[in-house]
Amino acid sequence: MKKIRSKIEPKFLLMYSPQIFDKRFGAIKPEGSLGLIYLASALRNKDFEVSILDASVGNDDYTLEETFFNEKIQPNGLVRVGMNIKDILSEVVDHDVIGISSIFTAQTRMVEEVVVAIKKEYPDKIIILGGISAKSQMSLFFNAGADLICLSEAEETIVEIGELLRKGERDFSKIDGVAGKEGFVNPRLKIIQNLDELPIPAWDMLPLKKYWEIARPHGGGLKEGNVAYASAMFSRGCPFKCHFCHISKELEGSITGNTRKYRMKSIDRVNEEIRIMKSLGVKYVFVEDDSMLAKKARAKTIFLKIAEMGMELAGANGINLAHLCTGTGGKLGVDESLLEAMAAAGFKRLQYPVESGSQRVLDKYCSGKLNLEKHDVVGLIKKAKQLGMEIGGNYIFGYPDETIFEMIKTFNLARKHMDAGLDSANFNFLTPFPGTMLHDYVVENKLLLPNLHIADMDWMRPSMKTKVPGWIIKLIITRGWRFVNNPARINRIKGMTYYYGH
Repeated sequence: MKKIRSKIEPKFLLMYSPQIFDKRFGAIKPEGSLGLIYLASALRNKDFEVSILDASVGNDDYTLEETFFNEKIQPNGLVRVGMNIKDILSEVVDHDVIGISSIFTAQTRMVEEVVVAIKKEYPDKIIILGGISAKSQMSLFFNAGADLICLSEAEETIVEIGELLRKGERDFSKIDGVAGKEGFVNPRLKIIQNLDELPIPAWDMLPLKKYWEIARPHGGGLKEGNVAYASAMFSRGCPFKCHFCHISKELEGSITGNTRKYRMKSIDRVNEEIRIMKSLGVKYVFVEDDSMLAKKARAKTIFLKIAEMGMELAGANGINLAHLCTGTGGKLGVDESLLEAMAAAGFKRLQYPVESGSQRVLDKYCSGKLNLEKHDVVGLIKKAKQLGMEIGGNYIFGYPDETIFEMIKTFNLARKHMDAGLDSANFNFLTPFPGTMLHDYVVENKLLLPNLHIADMDWMRPSMKTKVPGWIIKLIITRGWRFVNNPARINRIKGMTYYYGH
């Protein structure tokens, strides 16, 4: 067993990396994801010293002009924003453990850059990564210098790591839910079932005022500048199992444990979190749940409580059309009371995940979560518009065995929905991100495009071989998108000034 010379009181720094993006497809947003503020709170509750650094915006010692709005063109044409490496290293120096969020595949290079720099300058510091991207690219990040990678929900794991360090130990090989550079991979054996046991997220440790000045929340939907928003999570898990989502693999017996299982916080706990956010000056709440509406009566109660407290819902991540419908006369019509409760709580914008105009594709790749014959999507659009909401639709092209006729169906369905009142239609390539069932299928069948670096995957470029040539799909996604959407929408997306303008 490896030992530190003496017991220590470890200091933790939890970090979001700088951001990198393709400016052709709009503006970048700060990550500010919930994972780190749950971990920070778990550590703080056990009297560990912990800080959070969002390297895309910097702490109070750095202005946004020096960080987030300081765009640096990279050799590959992408744009980097955030603190430079020298400044990041100066913030790291006084900490023993550096935990870095690695959720999004597109941020692979930035996370790798930070890990390499820290390990080179401070080889004795312990670097821990977490998130689906870290778990899916363990070899890459261990080669970069990471010591540990958390494989699942880590509120308990991070405390176990801290307690070992307090004892003067560095052998983490017996901790569930972590992989180590030495080669051990320990599956997560126990998942927290009662979400009220989770620590209250440490929203107070985030650079909220900087986020509000930038005014680019995850999910969008806020039109005025300098908006006081924060993300929240009231449930975990999802009843669906879409092939292009990582949660489709997070089942009992996997290294993550069954994080797909749907679990909820009590209404009392939700109310407490809403009160805390309000005390911090938050006005708009963005719900990050994978399936917020899976329990509709509960969701209505939460929406109404938010409205009662004088706050508003900026939007929600996991909106499934099946949950917006209800059985009426053998059909699945609009659940008007649910939409009305959402409107009363302040929902200004909803994104409808239509995914495809082919029922075969929906059944094979999307858990059959939408029935094109039974679910009244047009009715959902019209009802939401009556309630004053702005409605967008997501349409995906390029499923591996999708035919050109199925793509035309999707294209025509988007046109039909626009005619019904949809404000915008998003067209995307299906992308086999690491950690998904789709990625495993594509690798197994040798469908990944040659010389494609994983970090270059995104929704606007082809990543895999498809039945329909990629250049045709690209025409649909670019020219077809322009044809379907109105000029005002196109100009807003290209300039990203309507929702976010700085």
